[in-house]
Amino acid sequence: MSALGIDYGGTHTKLLLVDEGGAVLSRETVPTGTLAELGASVRRFLETASVAAQSFAVTVAGTLDPSTGVVRRSANLPWLDGVAPAEVLSELLGIPGVAVQDGEAGAIAEARFGAGRGSDEVFVIVLGTGIAGAHVLSGSVQRGAHGGAGEVGHVPVADNGVTCSCGQVGCLETAIGGQQVGLRWRDRGAENQDASAQDVVAAAASGDEAAVAVLDDAARALGRAILNVSALVDPALIVVGGGVSRSPEWTVEPAVAYARENATFHVVPELRLASLGVWAGAHGAAAVAADTFVGARAQAHRP
Repeated sequence: MSALGIDYGGTHTKLLLVDEGGAVLSRETVPTGTLAELGASVRRFLETASVAAQSFAVTVAGTLDPSTGVVRRSANLPWLDGVAPAEVLSELLGIPGVAVQDGEAGAIAEARFGAGRGSDEVFVIVLGTGIAGAHVLSGSVQRGAHGGAGEVGHVPVADNGVTCSCGQVGCLETAIGGQQVGLRWRDRGAENQDASAQDVVAAAASGDEAAVAVLDDAARALGRAILNVSALVDPALIVVGGGVSRSPEWTVEPAVAYARENATFHVVPELRLASLGVWAGAHGAAAVAADTFVGARAQAHRP
């Protein structure tokens, strides 16, 4: 039974089709758009695939009611607020689907198949356009009473005075979110109006003092977030992934050093870089689709 993972990101959306054993059959990255535009992109993708998808799961960057599939709040995709995206896409695609919080999807993938494999307790932080997180305990994601656990991107840890898309000031996302890193560089006088995090890293490597300062601030904010996670969750392992983590010498490594230097009662756990790259969310979504619908089918046929 093939399953489709849809990682609905703030800038780009990743489509991943896997077979019943989890092997990748096809994958593609498309620009993020409305649900109607996403449905059209998925249909085009599936038309070129060698195997039809029997089910799908779509990630949600925000808080999700797991009992109804309705998005409570998506700061980066506000058109999803109050909408059940899996239900809408199921109507468009003609196959059953389920929504999963993006941090949960990435955490499932890394815990099962990636850097967290073998650990009973993992906290995963995904540094993308938005910052997602999830706590995986004995193979299960801890969603919290209202489905909002793990939202480490919206914990205020930065001293930048920047209002986050969620309405708070100084959230981790404002300091180290993929687009936000470029904006903080522009705030310091950079002329590149469309700078990405990779542009800022390249500038810092060339000696640009403003870029270095932006990345220092980003690493410090991530270090504080690591301390917060250590205090609140006390995980055995932290896994950090997402596009911004691809330059760990500028972001993740100094963040860990900051956390260790500033720890008081905290036990800062081992930190590993995610091994599945930017496709972790799509792999996790595909796994959720397979679990949900293969499990339901097996239950339906059980005597």
